[in-house]
Amino acid sequence: MNIKNRLIENIDEFKEEAFELNKHLFDNPELSGQEFGSVKKIKEFLTKHNIPVEDNYCDIETAFLGKVIEKKDSNIRIGILTEYDALPGVGHACGHSASCAISVLSALVIKKNEDLINASVDIIGTPDEENEGLKIPMADKGAFDKYDYVIMAHLDTNNRPNWKLLAFETFKIEFFGRPAHAAASPWEGNSALDGLMLAIHGFDLMRKCVKPETIIEGYITNGGVATNVIPEYASGTYTFRSNDSKYVEDTLVPWMKDVIEGSAKATRTKFKISRHGYPFMDMKYNTTGTNLISEVMKENGMENSEHEKAAGSSDIGNVSYRCPAFHPSVAITHKDISLHTKEFADLVGSDASKKAITNGAKTILGFIGETLDDTDIIKEIKNEYEGK
Repeated sequence: MNIKNRLIENIDEFKEEAFELNKHLFDNPELSGQEFGSVKKIKEFLTKHNIPVEDNYCDIETAFLGKVIEKKDSNIRIGILTEYDALPGVGHACGHSASCAISVLSALVIKKNEDLINASVDIIGTPDEENEGLKIPMADKGAFDKYDYVIMAHLDTNNRPNWKLLAFETFKIEFFGRPAHAAASPWEGNSALDGLMLAIHGFDLMRKCVKPETIIEGYITNGGVATNVIPEYASGTYTFRSNDSKYVEDTLVPWMKDVIEGSAKATRTKFKISRHGYPFMDMKYNTTGTNLISEVMKENGMENSEHEKAAGSSDIGNVSYRCPAFHPSVAITHKDISLHTKEFADLVGSDASKKAITNGAKTILGFIGETLDDTDIIKEIKNEYEGK
């Protein structure tokens, strides 16, 4: 029997543990960077099956490295990524509790087949995807450089062999004016809110002159304290996205700064721009691996299609510029329900998640099995990645 078939056959042995993990994480959601209880529970599942776990990986409290298989005589190393942070107000409405269960289930199956597999395999705990994106400093420290490829699976309303992702950068924008009585002596003041509103209007005007698949989004966080006071301070947070990291960095960000500077001059205010979190990169798409994942999904009853265009963002984009990275999604429903909503969270906490978790593990394990049954596939993936 080949490795792929053996791995997929063994899913049933461990899937109830994966369902239990999803339920625990779903019932005990923890926000980005605060996933201490989640990591403790994940470690319990891994160490129970003799998978040693290194804490505080890359000097991040809620990151970890699990050594599923260590084969010193093999030059192949594969990484399974896992996420486990929740969202404010709606808990696991992005499905990370189930995504984590998929990765852990895949790791347990691989551990069982250690004697059959001639490769080193790790499971890497990557916290805080929803806020700052802590895969990014992990990538900057070289955490993913040693892998032939890494893979994880996400929930969605469609089966996708890989995600096309938008790059983005987020900024806190502050304006500083001079207060005055808005009725008695407004000429003595300079409105920080006017500066911010003018900048927002400038961002709106940018939209008609930017490349397709560019998104500018934001909100006001402070607009003043009273109607009869010229606002001394105003602030907002804005995100600039595109399907090309270089376009964001070289065009959108300098343009944004020009808009803000011009708005400050026009309103005689001062400004401050602060980066929020890390710059998220687009996904370095690997057609060789993506096509194979699509085939694996079809073999396991999952009709699938690629994204027509980039949608959403994730810090795995930065990982994809350090090694080949794959981010398939499995459908928990085919209804038109948006992620990050209560309706989607309800699905993640329901029995519908069980099929999605099983399908996610079939996708990851089928792909890993294919690349180990024919290691030339790994060479093809890396050749495409390196532009050969």
